Amino acid sequence: MNDVRIIKKTGGLGRRADSGDAISGFIANGVAVADKLDLGTVYRVKSIDDVLALGIDAKYDSTNEVLVFEHLNEVFRINPNADVFLMLVAQTVGFDAMVLKTNESYAKKLLIDAEGKIKQLAVAYNPDLSSVSATPTADTTALKAAITAAQDLVKDEYAKHRPLHVLLEGKLWDNTVTLDGSNKDPLNLKLKNAEGVSVMIGQSHSVATVNFGTPEAPIHKFIGYAAVGALLGTVSAAAVNENIGWVKKFNVYGGSLTDAAIEGKLLTEISSGDIETQHGRGAIFYTTHAGKAGIYFNDSFTCTEETSDFAFIENNRVMNKAVRAIRQALLPRLNSPVLVDQETGFLSPAVVKSIEMDGRKALEELLSNQEVSGIDVYVNPEQNILSTSELLVSFEIVPTGTARTITATIGFKNPF
Repeated sequence: MNDVRIIKKTGGLGRRADSGDAISGFIANGVAVADKLDLGTVYRVKSIDDVLALGIDAKYDSTNEVLVFEHLNEVFRINPNADVFLMLVAQTVGFDAMVLKTNESYAKKLLIDAEGKIKQLAVAYNPDLSSVSATPTADTTALKAAITAAQDLVKDEYAKHRPLHVLLEGKLWDNTVTLDGSNKDPLNLKLKNAEGVSVMIGQSHSVATVNFGTPEAPIHKFIGYAAVGALLGTVSAAAVNENIGWVKKFNVYGGSLTDAAIEGKLLTEISSGDIETQHGRGAIFYTTHAGKAGIYFNDSFTCTEETSDFAFIENNRVMNKAVRAIRQALLPRLNSPVLVDQETGFLSPAVVKSIEMDGRKALEELLSNQEVSGIDVYVNPEQNILSTSELLVSFEIVPTGTARTITATIGFKNPF
């Protein structure tokens, strides 16, 4: 019959499924909690209440002389929407052992159990401090080994189609070492050739100087800790292309962080030259800005040279997200028949167009979210797939820039 038909459309609001960019992992040494938390077991926590339900609270930290609740509390303070796969391991497990690619008892198990969902993994080192009777001595030996192991893990996970970025606690960082090695061999993170790893050395002064002794004989067992939980919270809250040092968006002041420090020293007690040295070594730490209240990150360095395409966390996160999306788009074509031109044997125009459309669709989310500036997909039709059985697709991404330095000019003008 004649009628007026009104067709209801959908999709106009532009709603998208959760990208999963915030899904994170956290592994640390700790102590089991009877009937609540077992070592070596993976737990998924989506709020601080989930953490508390496992028996992890401030008393857990102080009683066991570890920092687990502190880190996780900072994660959820900074990013209340964080989604964290958590594993605690025995305190006898070494820093590098936690992230060994060949050991499926620790970080590798965490990543496998999370089914590749983890995009960033934070690692905190809590060795047994029960015998510590004085302030621990700065020593980056364990950290150096952990950086190497973590980069190997990143490479292995990439090969297994689970790309991620690793954030390490800069345990017992030596604030006194200069780049010329005048005290001892410095740890210049930019020379570690570990583009998939970042090291946090910034601290909350109040946490670093918790006194386990007496006023007359203080024992600061946590003086060598670094706030890797706060770093994880910020990275997980940021869009993949955003620098965690963005002043407008990432003021991390609050909670236990009211005064920033490095190796137990307030920023105000460290010379500007020494701070520039830490920055030049590629370490991530807290900073402040004159005329702007709050505490911020200095930058988003990775442990590689600054000329690398992957010298900053956001470079890695954008690429990792693109790699995941591209694989998801192209995987259905694996082992599929591919039409070729009957005269030349090259790819048919229809096949080329179809593949390029799928490729662009895979990266549409990054483009629409302004996480990249532009994308390009190209399939060369002159491929001899009949002989090689290999289909070559080229993707190019134009990233967004980061205003690391802003230069403005100012002067007087005589309008006469």
